Amino acid sequence: MKKIAILGITGSIGGQAVSVIRESAGEYRITLASAHSDKKNLIRLAEEFRIPVLCYSGADAFSAKDLSYPCLVFQGEDALERGAKEAEYDVFLNSVVGISALKPTLIALEKGARIALSNKEMLVCGGEFVMKRAKELNSEIIPVDSEHSAIFQCLQSGKKQDVDTLIITSSGGAFRDVPISEIDSIDPLHSLDHPNWNMGKKITVDCATMVNKGFEVIEAMHLFQIPIDRIETVLHRESIVHSMVRFQDGSVVAELAEPDMRLPIAYAFSYPDRHKTPVKRLPLEMNLSFSRIDPDRYPCFYLAREIAKKGGLSGACFMSADEVLVPLYLQKKIKFSDIYRSLASVCSHFSDLGGEYSLQDVFYINEEVKKYTESMWGKV
Repeated sequence: MKKIAILGITGSIGGQAVSVIRESAGEYRITLASAHSDKKNLIRLAEEFRIPVLCYSGADAFSAKDLSYPCLVFQGEDALERGAKEAEYDVFLNSVVGISALKPTLIALEKGARIALSNKEMLVCGGEFVMKRAKELNSEIIPVDSEHSAIFQCLQSGKKQDVDTLIITSSGGAFRDVPISEIDSIDPLHSLDHPNWNMGKKITVDCATMVNKGFEVIEAMHLFQIPIDRIETVLHRESIVHSMVRFQDGSVVAELAEPDMRLPIAYAFSYPDRHKTPVKRLPLEMNLSFSRIDPDRYPCFYLAREIAKKGGLSGACFMSADEVLVPLYLQKKIKFSDIYRSLASVCSHFSDLGGEYSLQDVFYINEEVKKYTESMWGKV
């Protein structure tokens, strides 16, 4: 029985991971779980699975006395780190938003656990550092994002030296069919109406701006050690082809499946085996479309590609500014188009971020960029 740690168990990915575990007929046991503020659901899941180690970063009080069975509870800013050190696990699912799980994930790498990675930000802000450490430790990082899981699966068809291009697909997000001139006048809540996926608010807005696809390009660059000029992206409205790999012989290998995150989660847990899942079987009677990503509609995506070329802490700058801007947009304090203009302005201000960096540098630039972005529009 594999022991599973789930950071962000009450979130979208965490909830689907729980579904995979419920359907696994006893193949997995949850040994560590965390939540940021949803104490009620954390307690409910802890009771259901008798999770021995819990982490909670909310402000309200939480202790082992809130549970009907004996367990360890860590609370506070360093709760994730303490839990990661204390718990036993074979697979460490990082599904929290932002860089709060960066240090705990490095702890899990040190302990020899497989990292099931659903957190884009970790590689966007510290990709060189994280991948270097993983290589030193000979540790596994198995992607959970549908696009990166697809690439990982396609790469099983050939050797790395035979790869020509990685091809990442994008649905286009909630505003893909809205006239560009009208987007600023639409209520921000409509940006959460993703046509194909059910995700959290932050990532769904990032899909509408295609910042998220920019993150995925940067993540793929680090995760698969492929230069940015060999990573393509196409608009694929159906979200059936999750990504592709073109090999140097001209073959293109694709992974197709229903848009259901339980599949990549289950694969990250069971790799190299494939276990049965409740994911709906894909009918093959369908039409699939692919087209170029419009730079006028999605300027944030092309900005992200430029950021990727700079390397160093440029990705951390881009990510940190976006973390401030998305809540401002949802609160109707800025317009949709202000997200791109602000990202470009912030990245221009913090223009000299290339080169080597330390883990401390990642957290420092994260705070500095957030302060600067907040000063442009006021605090979130």
